Amino acid sequence: MGAKLKWTLVITALAVILVFIGFRQQQDQGDIRPTVAIFNLLSHPILDASVKGIKEGLADNGYGAGEIRLMEVNANGETDKLNTFALELLSARPDVIVPVSTPVTQAVAKVADPEQAIVYSTVTNPADVGMQNEPANMTGVSDVVNYAANLDLIQTVLPGARSLGVIYNSGERNSQYGVEQTRKLAEERNLDLVVVSIAGSGEVADAARSMVGSVDAFYVGSDNTVVSAIEALTSVAYENGIPVFASDAGSVQRGAAAAISVDYEQVGLAAGELVARILDTGVLPGTIAPVSVQGDLLVVNLAVIERLGLTIPAEMMAGAETAQ
Repeated sequence: MGAKLKWTLVITALAVILVFIGFRQQQDQGDIRPTVAIFNLLSHPILDASVKGIKEGLADNGYGAGEIRLMEVNANGETDKLNTFALELLSARPDVIVPVSTPVTQAVAKVADPEQAIVYSTVTNPADVGMQNEPANMTGVSDVVNYAANLDLIQTVLPGARSLGVIYNSGERNSQYGVEQTRKLAEERNLDLVVVSIAGSGEVADAARSMVGSVDAFYVGSDNTVVSAIEALTSVAYENGIPVFASDAGSVQRGAAAAISVDYEQVGLAAGELVARILDTGVLPGTIAPVSVQGDLLVVNLAVIERLGLTIPAEMMAGAETAQ
């Protein structure tokens, strides 16, 4: 383990400890405001936008910074410690815990008491966190990645494309789901799917290099690991003239060519509204129907499109958002 990584792990652990120290000091001082815990997997545009939306949704419904005790923990991508962090957060007995991402929600649902209110955010496939079992203590908001629209976009921009490269973290169930969906849709469109599995963000560049010469484009679906290292992917891809398409606006802002994106701030906003409703009424989360936010917004990085000599039809650009 490198010195930089060791320091990252130490800093993450210290940050978690400080959160709990500050919270328990508030408890000791008799603070009776409701407590909301936001537990994030790591910092990248998708999850950061979701967290921002959660706070906005809370504030818009009367639960701003002065009205609640807000605990925030970022696991910094340390998936092996998610259960430990979850147990620590839950030991503080928050009124509602908001896990952000599929891996974090899985960890929280695994160790939480049945009476603990859970409102998840940014879970691509609710079945991956047990929602098919209709848990009484959980509801939330899922991001419905529009895989079909993204593959249609790729074939519109690259009509001659025959092969599509996908890098994914096999340890993320949401990523496995994304590959399954992409594979089925690629077969329907006569696209060959070239898939490389990785274990961490540091492997993204090498995975991309291994696919050069075998793919006409890269596609990034609902994979937190790859999204967090999108610059490593685009660097290799663009050196070799290979476009990168994504599923979120944040990745386009950071260098992907285009995406049919979910509005992740809206995902978080909806989650914040659900939390506020639970705090207002005391209802069991399971009595509130989960919410889905569909990806339907075209986002285009004009500088990348120009650099790669690509063209997006004017009728599609009419409703698009752009990034430079």
